[in-house]
Amino acid sequence: MTILNEEDIAFAGEYVLGLLDSADEAVALARLATNAEFAAEVEAWRLRLQPMVEGKDESPSPALWDAIANNIPKATGQDVETHSLRIWQVIAGFSTSAAAILAVMLLQQPTPAIQPPPAAPLIAALGSENGQASLTARYDSSSGMMLLTPVSLKTGKLYPELWVVPADGKARSLGIIRADGPSEIAISPLMRDFVGEGATLAITPEPEGGAPGGKATGPIIASGKITIV
Repeated sequence: MTILNEEDIAFAGEYVLGLLDSADEAVALARLATNAEFAAEVEAWRLRLQPMVEGKDESPSPALWDAIANNIPKATGQDVETHSLRIWQVIAGFSTSAAAILAVMLLQQPTPAIQPPPAAPLIAALGSENGQASLTARYDSSSGMMLLTPVSLKTGKLYPELWVVPADGKARSLGIIRADGPSEIAISPLMRDFVGEGATLAITPEPEGGAPGGKATGPIIASGKITIV
């Protein structure tokens, strides 16, 4: 069992907040796939920060404004004609009736709807036995977007093509990705059922435009199974 130090915990928080650059994000994704304690810390950060990212601005109803106006004390004494003095009277009214106004606002707030938990992200750490190729993949099943971040990926004059191999053992192309930087690809609705936990992602070097006829022509230079964080 790995004990996380303060730097590990802070690193997990920065990952959840999206503060890491592409290189550090690749390291974080690799740790998610191989370190259960780090993955648990990332999930703990998500749970702590979820209430902050789910808040929505709402305009107050006309009834709320009426309730606030009714709780402001009326000005007494000599009639005041200047606009500036009327403003200060309103401010004074707010300060003396703040408790009543707060109570009205709380009563006006709608009961928050129970939102279903967000889908857990899918990740994969792709590598080769000789260590010459390494990259990470992160897939959001709700949007169908996958982010590929290469750590080391060289295909010479050919182009790296991404494949998914589900339980039926048939490789299906997900498209050409970049070898020199992150790639974000949209998984088509027809392919999303194949991109799930336990499926394998693989990279083969192919000619420009992709493998002819959708059949890989090059060797597998990196592969890894998809897991749920």
